[in-house]
Amino acid sequence: MLARGMPAHIAETRRVMRFLSVLALCVVPFLAGCKDPDQGSGAASGNAAAGFLHAGTDIIIKDVRTFSPTAQVAGTNDEYYVVTFTFTNNQGMSLAPRIDHFVIQDLQNRRYNGADSGSVNLIGLSNYTGQLKVGESHDYTVGFRVPTNTNGTLFYDNTF
Repeated sequence: MLARGMPAHIAETRRVMRFLSVLALCVVPFLAGCKDPDQGSGAASGNAAAGFLHAGTDIIIKDVRTFSPTAQVAGTNDEYYVVTFTFTNNQGMSLAPRIDHFVIQDLQNRRYNGADSGSVNLIGLSNYTGQLKVGESHDYTVGFRVPTNTNGTLFYDNTF
């Protein structure tokens, strides 16, 4: 059907352009939803380990980096997750968080305690050592030696 004496090829071009415009309006919002989760949701960024590590209570993960250990043990396939996160003290009392009380617990309930020294992968890490009152927050960067592709949850364990 021709639009008011318009040549057929122009009318067809307009129909195609309208179709592409409608298609773009439908596809763009869908593609906009395909992005990494917001940092505030506890998701990590920066590499493949980000999808494997989840934030537990009181933790907001900001970044996860992976490194190969410098001293490989025969038969192991370990790596370091160096995690930067914000910890909020909701433990019910003031405390001076200890780095080795930050724990990654994997799906098989194996636990990997945090460290900020003891490997060249951890050189330069320095963390706040003061007390946090209930409700106060502070940023920490902690290393965890874990098996490659460990999937787990990071949390603070005040029970030991």
